[in-house]
Amino acid sequence: MNTNIDDPILFKMRGIGKTYGSTDVLENIDMDIYRGEVIGLIGENGAGKSTLLKIIAGVEQASTGTIEMNGSPYGAKNVLDANRQGVGMVFQEQSLILNLTVAQNIYLGREKPYSMGKLINWGKMNADARAVLARIGIDKHIQPNKKVYDLNFVSRQMVEIAKVVDIIILSSEAGALLLLDEPTTVLSADEIEVLFKEIRHITEKGVSVIFVSHRLDEILEISDRIYIFKDGKKVGSVNTKDADTDMLYERMVGRVTSGTYYLINEQTVPSDEIVLSVKDLGKFGYFKDVTFDLKKGEVLGLCGVEGSGKEELCAVLCGDEPYTAGTIAVKGKKIKSLKSPAAALRKSILSIPRDRRMEGILGMMPISDNIIISSFSKIATHGVFSGKRVSRIASYWVDKMGVKCRGITERIDRLSGGNAQKVVFSRVIGSGSEVLILNHPTRGVDIGAKEDLYKAVREITKEGKSVILLGDTLDECIGLSSRIFVMKDGIMQKEFPASAEAKPDQVDIVKYMM
Repeated sequence: MNTNIDDPILFKMRGIGKTYGSTDVLENIDMDIYRGEVIGLIGENGAGKSTLLKIIAGVEQASTGTIEMNGSPYGAKNVLDANRQGVGMVFQEQSLILNLTVAQNIYLGREKPYSMGKLINWGKMNADARAVLARIGIDKHIQPNKKVYDLNFVSRQMVEIAKVVDIIILSSEAGALLLLDEPTTVLSADEIEVLFKEIRHITEKGVSVIFVSHRLDEILEISDRIYIFKDGKKVGSVNTKDADTDMLYERMVGRVTSGTYYLINEQTVPSDEIVLSVKDLGKFGYFKDVTFDLKKGEVLGLCGVEGSGKEELCAVLCGDEPYTAGTIAVKGKKIKSLKSPAAALRKSILSIPRDRRMEGILGMMPISDNIIISSFSKIATHGVFSGKRVSRIASYWVDKMGVKCRGITERIDRLSGGNAQKVVFSRVIGSGSEVLILNHPTRGVDIGAKEDLYKAVREITKEGKSVILLGDTLDECIGLSSRIFVMKDGIMQKEFPASAEAKPDQVDIVKYMM
């Protein structure tokens, strides 16, 4: 579709913002969506794309701003309320029930018209489901009486879309809005072509689509207009016909790295000593043929979008997940397996997990216990702990990391996000582990806390510790790392040196990520 100013506006947002505690994740978002067009929505991880979709879909509520649909106020209290108003979302994780048929999935929760006492009129349900599939042109190769587990992934995706489209079109004859959040992540090129064909078919019926993807070539192929997000703000919009990948790269990346902010002048030069060696490492279905050496005092950054394999690679290295191919060696000695985080810790590998609240802390325990939990073998004497020694160690780290608290006996779940993360850093650094895996170490913390954590990273590398970093942003990864690997689709794509004197350009890295 070619949008012009005479097309009716289906959906209008003005000044939309979202705040969690003291953190603004969306600020002053304005957006117009015309009937029958595809909007491409792009930005780095954490840019605010998914939060905006959740607000539109009724999963979250906006903190500020107004929304209109077909010229009337719109405010979805939940997903079902959004559906009733003609808005539906297909989430990244499919919600179909595999042991039910296509028709049963389409009408799940809507079976009443087909009920005859305790019986279901399956013939009528299948006939109506066939009409739903025909609406988006997939009735020829997907049968309504087929079990979903017999369908390939793209067919399941199309059933999911057909179901949502049926709900929202029935609810709003004046126009409907379909939200697609990373629908192509695990699809092949042929499957993506099928999906795009059906998206175009849907828009011909007057349905509008917001399409989120990290793959800019897909955005350029399927969208009519593109909105660009960065750090919770809309930093631009462009007609697709006027855009190219280089332009989108530049708009997404935005500011240049700040050397002062990341203490680049304190970046250490790694020694030649190899502390961790990975060769042809793989985890079936996630990544393969990963080979690298981690040097003493080095910060090795891993860059890639969601689904690139970087998260799973770190999960393998810290013992959360098994690997299915290749070898791992610590200081020249091969490791047969890393069956658990405890096994990794015994090999001097420890992780700061991505989900601090769920995996990184013992929420109901005091700060002191959270700090020493990874140092039991160092602190205990014949299995017995000295309370004074624990207090001394905990107090040292609270002072050193600048943790704002009432004292070391305060429960950690009562601290702010930044202070809780400082406690997690204290635990990991205090463990004495040689290899530290920092998985989004500054996610959800304020600027002041980030600076303290960056300082801690510089200090531990000066002490000879080595770091594998999954930065919260590309900017952070470049600023902190001494070397960078880019992953895409489970494969190492490119290595970039990142010395203090010569940091790589963000745009160059993004080209290998997308």
